[in-house]
Order: sequence, then C-alpha cells, then structure tokens
Amino acid sequence: MIRHSLLAVAVLAISAAACNKASNAEADAEKAQAQADAKIKAVQAERDQKIANEQAKFTEMREDYRHATTEKLITLDKKIADLEARLRTATGKSRTNIEANLKQIHAARDRFAADFNALQTATANSWDDAKARLDKELADMQSLVNDS
Repeated sequence: MIRHSLLAVAVLAISAAACNKASNAEADAEKAQAQADAKIKAVQAERDQKIANEQAKFTEMREDYRHATTEKLITLDKKIADLEARLRTATGKSRTNIEANLKQIHAARDRFAADFNALQTATANSWDDAKARLDKELADMQSLVNDS
C-alpha cells in the first residue's frame, strides 16, 4: 500500500512539474506574442508616418505647381486679351489670321482649363503624366499667342 502511495505521489509530482512547465511555456509564448505585436504596431506607426509625410510633400508640390502655372496663365490671358484688342482694329488678311489664331487659342485654353482642373485630383501615380501634358499644352498656347 505504501508503494502505491509513493507511486501516486510520484505521479502527482511529475504531473505538477509537467503542468508547471506547460504553464511557463504558455506564459513565454504569450510574452513573445505581446512583444511581436508591439513591434508590428511600431513598424506600422512608422510606415503610416512616412506615408503621411510623403502625401504632405506631394500635396505641397502639387499646390506649388498649380500656383506657378496659374501665374503663367494670367500672363498668357493678358496677351490673349491684347490679341483680342488688336482684332478690333485689324483689317483684311491680318484680321483673318488673328481670328483663326484666336479660335485655336481659345480651344487650346479650354482644353488646358479642363486638364488644369483635373490636376486637383491627380494622384502621385498619375502626376508625371498630368504635369507633362499641362506643360506641353501651356507651351503650345504660348507659341500660338506669340506667333499671332
């Protein structure tokens, strides 16, 4: 009977030790998971901050471009107004040429205005193409006005 009691005590001791090891292993796993979660959150926060910074830079660059382009457009619009004023006093072939050029200029100006307004919603992915298109349209308009 004493043997059975000793055997039972030994089995209980081994079981308790095994449970204690399992409990420690579970606690270690939970601690490791908490540390991993904290690292993931830190990396995500850093990534989110970088994205926010890049978006702010892009927005500032787009607004700077819009401002500079608006100033160029104001100057161009003054030249168009001068050309329209010349039309009022022009006669003959000169008048015909100015009228034809003004039609082209106004059509180009309308296309430019539509593309310029669309620039507000341009994304970083479409920015280079949109900017290149606007720069070309503006240069073409300036050439039309200067050639008139």
